[in-house]
Amino acid sequence: MTVKDLYDRIGGDYADMCRRIPMDNMISRFVVKFLDDTSCDDLFAAWDAGDEHAAFEAAHRAKGVCANLSLKRLADLSSEICEALREGNDELRASTDVDALVAELKGCHVEAIAAIKEFAA
Repeated sequence: MTVKDLYDRIGGDYADMCRRIPMDNMISRFVVKFLDDTSCDDLFAAWDAGDEHAAFEAAHRAKGVCANLSLKRLADLSSEICEALREGNDELRASTDVDALVAELKGCHVEAIAAIKEFAA
């Protein structure tokens, strides 16, 4: 599997990543390091525990990590969760099914982790 294949499989934006890092071997090193990032797992744990503040903090971290790696699908979902949980966004929070977004992110995250592990093998 090529780096481009990996990005296509996990909903990433390979072209965007190449604009920042034009060497596949470097992109590979960075995307494999995503396996060590705990921000999504922290978000899932905080949400399951009912801690919206900690879930917001973890979503904010996940959004940044995923955006920096051009993992667009994960970054977009993390961003939606982050904004819905942001203090002062009461109307958005009331109109957003955060449970559904977290479940969708969890599924995408599991798929991404599996694909990256396959890629790294």
